[in-house]
Amino acid sequence: MRIAWVTTGFSKDENDYGGAAAIHNLARELSKANDIELTIFSLYHPLNQPEYNFYKARVFSLAEKGFESRAVKLKIWRNCQRKFAREHSINKFDVIHSMWAGESGYVASKLSKSFGVPLIINICGGELARIKEIGYGSMLKYWQKRFVDTSFASADKIISGSEYITEKIKEFYKNDILSKVVELPFGMDENVFFPSKKRRTFKEQPVLINVGSAVTVKSHITLFNALTIVIKKFPELILIHCGLDNRGILLKMAEEFELQSNVKLMGFLPYEEMPKIMNQADIFVSSSLYESQNMALIEAAFCGLSLVSTDVGAAREVTDNIVKPGDHILLANKIIEVMENLDKEKDKAKHKLDVIRLKYSLVNTAKRFVELYNFLGSLK
Repeated sequence: MRIAWVTTGFSKDENDYGGAAAIHNLARELSKANDIELTIFSLYHPLNQPEYNFYKARVFSLAEKGFESRAVKLKIWRNCQRKFAREHSINKFDVIHSMWAGESGYVASKLSKSFGVPLIINICGGELARIKEIGYGSMLKYWQKRFVDTSFASADKIISGSEYITEKIKEFYKNDILSKVVELPFGMDENVFFPSKKRRTFKEQPVLINVGSAVTVKSHITLFNALTIVIKKFPELILIHCGLDNRGILLKMAEEFELQSNVKLMGFLPYEEMPKIMNQADIFVSSSLYESQNMALIEAAFCGLSLVSTDVGAAREVTDNIVKPGDHILLANKIIEVMENLDKEKDKAKHKLDVIRLKYSLVNTAKRFVELYNFLGSLK
C-alpha cells in the first residue's frame, strides 16, 4: 500500500527530532512495515534538501526561502502538486494523510480531489483552539480557519489524538464532520521512555518537571504563580524546566516571582536526553491552556511519574490529577495534594502504566494507523 504524507515540515535526517518527535517516530515505525510504502511531501522544511531517504521512507521537501510570503507559499503548493502528480503517475498512491489540518491539510485536500485518493486529516496542534486572551488558535484567524474547514470537509477520516480534541470538534462543527472522527493518538517508544532508577542531580526531596517552550499557550505564568503557593509548604521544592526560552522569558519570570533557587532552567535538550532528565523527577506538571495531545505528558507517564495537569489534551485519559486551565490556585492545591501523598501517587502511576502502554505504545498506535490506511485503501 502506497501512502503519501503531506506536512508543513519534517525531520532533515534520522537524528533530527525537531519539534515533532511524535511524527518522526511514527514515520520511522511505518517505514518498517512490509506492506507500507511511505512518501512524505514536506512544504516548508528542511531547506536545500529536495529529496532524501528517511529510513525506508522517501521525503520530498518543497521548501524555499521566504515561504512566509503568500506568493512563495502558492509556488510551493503548486510545486507540491506537480511532484505528487509525477509520483502518482509512476505508481498510484492509495491514501493521502495530512499531518496538521491547516495549510498542509488544504494542500492535501486539493490533491485528494484532483487525483481521487482517500484523505486523512490529522489534528496535530492548535487547529481547534480559540483563546482570545492570548490570540492563539486557528479558529481565531480567518484564513487558517478556512484551511481547516476545507480540510475537514474534504477528509474521509479526521484523526483526533484525545477526547479533549474530539470535544473541540463538537464545539465548532456539525455531525457531518464529527462522523468522520477517529480517536487515534500518536505513540510513545517504550524502548526509550521507561522507568529507571533515579540518580539524583538535585536535592533529595520530591522534584517536579515541566516540559515546553516559553510560549504563552503553555501558561508558565500559571505554573510559577502556583509554585509561589506550593513553596510556602515545601520551601526546598525543585522544578526542572526543559524547553526553548531564547528570549529569557522564564528566567525573568523566575526572578520576578523570587523562584531562582527553586526553578532549574535546563533549556532545550536533545530528545534522546529527555528520558534521563525525566527520570530524575517525581511529578510531571503541565499548566497548558491547550494541547492536542501533549506528548511530554505521555513521556512522563511512560517513565512512571505522577502527573498533575490542566484538563487539556490527553490529561484526563492518563491521570485523575487534573484542574481547570488558567487557575493557579487549583493547580497549586493539586500539586500539594500529590506531594503530600506521593507514595500513594507513585503506586497509582505504576499500576496505570500497563494500560497507558497498551493505548499509547508506538508499536500499537502504528498498527492502528496501518489498519486505517488499509480500510480506506479498500474503499477505492
